[in-house]
Order: sequence, then structure tokens, then C-alpha cells
Amino acid sequence: MSHGEPAKPNFAAPELEAQAVEFFAALQAAQERGEKRITRTYGGVTFTLALPPLGEGDRGMVYRLEHVSPPPPGVRGKLCLKVAKQQPVCRERLLEEQMTTDFFLSEGVAVPRIFLMDPLGRFAVKEYVEGESVTSLYLRFSSLTSRSQSLILEGLEKFLTRLLELFRKRPDCQVSISPNNIYVLTQGGKFTDPAQFVLIDPGTTLNKNYEGFTFAKYWNEVLPDRIRKYQRTGYLQWLVPKEVTVSERDEAKDFEIFRGLKPSEVFLLLKAARTVEFDAEEVVLREGSLGENFYLVLEGELEARRGVYSAPGSFHTRIGRGSVLGEIAFLLKVPRTMTVVAATPCKLIEMDQDRFNELLEANLAAPYKLIRNIAQILAERLHALDRSHAELLASQGTPVPGGTP
Repeated sequence: MSHGEPAKPNFAAPELEAQAVEFFAALQAAQERGEKRITRTYGGVTFTLALPPLGEGDRGMVYRLEHVSPPPPGVRGKLCLKVAKQQPVCRERLLEEQMTTDFFLSEGVAVPRIFLMDPLGRFAVKEYVEGESVTSLYLRFSSLTSRSQSLILEGLEKFLTRLLELFRKRPDCQVSISPNNIYVLTQGGKFTDPAQFVLIDPGTTLNKNYEGFTFAKYWNEVLPDRIRKYQRTGYLQWLVPKEVTVSERDEAKDFEIFRGLKPSEVFLLLKAARTVEFDAEEVVLREGSLGENFYLVLEGELEARRGVYSAPGSFHTRIGRGSVLGEIAFLLKVPRTMTVVAATPCKLIEMDQDRFNELLEANLAAPYKLIRNIAQILAERLHALDRSHAELLASQGTPVPGGTP
């Protein structure tokens, strides 16, 4: 560091993580109480926020901002607040958005302006842009008029082509081009001519490879695949996933799978999860299907079945509160070994593979501790199975491999 150069913030400072956890916990509690707004002071600034949040990204939550004190200079129009999640990388990436925002604006690409950036990367007060996501447009595309369809396709192709050009010009400013990150503006419920597109979140995603990427690939392959995943996981921009509540997190923190993890680490993992409910006889996991998620049982009982349920010799195992489902397929990316059906109405915590992998890629300790615990649970199961098998052989007078008759 040269003389006079400001010290780089310590993004991993424990107090920053604790502040973020406290902030999100307060907002979650207010939302559970049915409150429509909350006033909180964070980093020396007081915010009045509308609940629920507008949306959630991999690294932050976005809220409609009704009031801010002291008001940042130059503020005009509607505002939103983007708050970094508690991982250090989230604060670091949020600070980078000042650079990417300035770059895209200088190149004529519409992005929300930043009116206030916290020097530690905890939050940013930004321009609130109202529009419709490409996800939503894609889902209702067939209902649009031919003229609207033409405006969207022509405008989106130009917008995407321009972004890819800029990524080549400034690789350090490469961002996500997911359909939830690109919005189109409307006036009086109609699209402008030409259509106006906005890059909602200029957070960097430098690990993406857009070499040889084309609009045809984006529209015909990437969008339908991405939207199928959004529908499968409930991760749609205008439908905020049902987050794991504080009470549910308190219930789950003592589960065997979380042994040895700090409360903040459990909070971090469950922020990447959601709760799902199943009625009796609903299939949760299907034998032979590929496993993308795993589950923790919060309430109710489930039944593991192998083969045709009604056939002689079918295998049945009851699974109750605190149990883990689907962890083998989740970790090994192999087909499910059993069908699991809700025996009673159930509530489960679902962990999505992509969001879990993002925690791993951030080199955080919590997901690795969870994998260690899963491995221990599986090893204990295997040991118990080996012992039962040995006892069965011994009772039949069969020599036990490696042991005594």
C-alpha cells in the first residue's frame, strides 16, 4: 500500500457478518409478524423499507426504500436498497458495482444509478427501475401481439449483443445475463419503439464463459432451460421464495446435520434454502431421477419405498423429524436410489444444489462442514449396516469375512 492510499476494508471482519445477520433477522421477524414496513439503522444510515423484499440475488437482497436519513446528495425518483448478504465476498462484490455501474452508464447501457454506497460494502441506495423481466416476457410471449413480439426480439438481440461486446472490452465488468437480470421498460402498459432494456444487477460474474455466445442460443436454449429451473425451484423474481423462518431455523439448528456449526453458519446455509410442504402420498423423491436438491425433515413422516409399492418384497422405511433425504444423489450426482413419499402432511427444508455450490465457490467453511457431517452420517449408517449383517451371519453360523465364526 502506497503512502496516503486508504486501507482496504476487511470484508471478513466478524462484526460485519454479525451486523448483517442481525439486520436480516430483524426484517424477517417483521415480515413474519405481517408488518408492511420497517425502520432500521444500518451503518449509520436509517432506512424505512417496504416488506416483503422486491427480490433476492445470489449475493444480496433488494427492498423498496420509502425513506432514508440522512438523504444522499442528488437523490431523485423512486429508490431501492440493496443489502449484501453476510458472506465477505458479498460485500466485496457490492462495492464493485460502483465500478461496473459507472462503466455501463458511460457506454450507454441502462443500469440503476447508485446514490449512496456504503464504504464497507454493506448496502447501496440505488435507483428503483420499474419494468418487466425477460423471464416474465418469455412466459407470456405467445400472448403478445406480433408487433410487441418483434419489438422484444429485436431490442433484446441488440441489448445482448452490446453486452457481449462490452464484456470483451472490459472482462472485469462481465455480469450475469440471466432472464431475471434484464428488464424491459413500458409506458402506459405498452413497449416503446425501440424497446428499452435495463440491466438490473451489474454485479460481476467473472466465471461465466460467453465465448461464441449468440442470441439464438440465448433465446432457444438458455432461456427455456433457465426458466424451467426457476419454475422447479420457485426462484422467480416476482415470487419471492418462501424463506426458512426464524422459528424453523431455531427448530433445525439442533439437527444432527448441523452439529459443530456456529449459529451464523446455520443461518448462512438456510438462507440458501426454502421450506416446502407436501400432502400425504405426494412424491418427494422419485427412484431413478437425478438429484439436484436434498431435504431436511421439519415436520411429519415420510416413507422410503423401493420397487413397486404394492408388490411382495417391497421395501418400506419410515423417516421422521431431523432426517436428511436425498443427500447421496445430491453429493454424487447419481440417480435417486429410492422413492420417498409423504406418509403424513410434511414440511421440509429444501437445499438447492446451485445455490449450495455458490457457497462452496465462495470458499466458506459452512458448506464444507455440512458435507463433513453428511459424510459422517453416511459412514455411521454403513457401519451399523455392516454390524447388522455380521450379526445376521453369526446367528446363522456363517463365517464373517475378516472375523470369527
